[in-house]
Amino acid sequence: DPTYLVEMGCPRSEHGVDWFAFLEEACRVCPPKDVCEMQPASDQLVSRMQQVFAEDTSYQCLSGLLSALIVSAQFFLLETKMPPELEQLFHENRSLSPFPFHTLQYSLYANMVPARLMTCDKSLWDDMANKYVPRVHPEHSGRCGMVYDDRTLVYKCRSRRPFIEIPRRNDILHSIQCPTLDDISLDPAMAEKLQKYGTRASTPSESCQSSKGMWREPMSDVHKCVLISVAHLLDFRPGQLVLDWGSGCGHKLTWAKALFDVDGVGLDVEGGAVAWARQHSAGVFCHADGRKLDWLPNGSFDHVISYASLYHMSQTDQCHTGIQLLRKLRIGGRAWFGWNQAFSMNAWEWQRCFKNASSFTELPQSDVQEMDHMAVDFQGIEDGFLFSPSPEVAGKHYLYQFPAFSVILTRLA
Repeated sequence: DPTYLVEMGCPRSEHGVDWFAFLEEACRVCPPKDVCEMQPASDQLVSRMQQVFAEDTSYQCLSGLLSALIVSAQFFLLETKMPPELEQLFHENRSLSPFPFHTLQYSLYANMVPARLMTCDKSLWDDMANKYVPRVHPEHSGRCGMVYDDRTLVYKCRSRRPFIEIPRRNDILHSIQCPTLDDISLDPAMAEKLQKYGTRASTPSESCQSSKGMWREPMSDVHKCVLISVAHLLDFRPGQLVLDWGSGCGHKLTWAKALFDVDGVGLDVEGGAVAWARQHSAGVFCHADGRKLDWLPNGSFDHVISYASLYHMSQTDQCHTGIQLLRKLRIGGRAWFGWNQAFSMNAWEWQRCFKNASSFTELPQSDVQEMDHMAVDFQGIEDGFLFSPSPEVAGKHYLYQFPAFSVILTRLA
């Protein structure tokens, strides 16, 4: 509505920029708070955006200027250097109405990359329209032992697809119904331990829409390295179904879908991260208490992954959850639990959980009985030896340092 634009303090034109025409084009090709149509449909919008930055000048129409920066970030995948006062505005959660944009879209486009730009299944172009992952390249970081770039991984996946005889698990994926929030109950100590993740998720520009994710520092290059390494370790195959316990922002499942063509289900106790994942990550995401997994079908997943999540719980809850996750695997399915901490539950205790569950005296008897009817192959290995290119690199990055270790399981029966 151009009338509302005037009420917002925007002149019809300034410095050669026709804000009314810019608004009209934006409303034509950009759904509210969503990605704009690709070129050539948006050629006129891009042309008008370029007019805004043709000269180094100031503008009275602040919402128009911020909208132009968002359009620039989307179409040119560039982060623009700007004054601190403008940068601060993009960290706020506000609409730029009447323009169909929102301030948080800037960090999404500037910090992230559209997942559909490089996907194994080219038919997913439309389905992946608003899905994003951090803009990182672990193959160039010197911190990853497996150095495939995205293009190589996608070409490998496409090469394998014609020979993979795995039926899609869409029936399982579409049948999953997330539990209600009434099923989430955290004791005060656990709630306090997880509070920092809720705080981070409340500012997407500093968490899910950045290379930090749910961590305090930018480490998404390592997280992508971990996902690619685990995908090869477990042998992700197109059409398979993966469960991510503690999925956070959903970045790992989006990489898994784009690069390996596996479908994913993620669950996390942090509602803010789940809300972001549902909008911008590939997969089905549930806000849930990970200790209560009856709502997930048993024997349905080809793989289960979990990174830096299980160790937050007591040993009894870790063992209880691990047995439930094993139960979700198909026979022959494989699980990986990474960044476990030896001070919380070491590898020998994890092995005892699966090989001698009755020794966990506080474990529900039903879990002990379940393990009597399941067989599992168990492996434990330090993360520094699993993901790092060398011991020297492992010693420099705390995600690789002892006592971090991985548990690898194969369900045999």
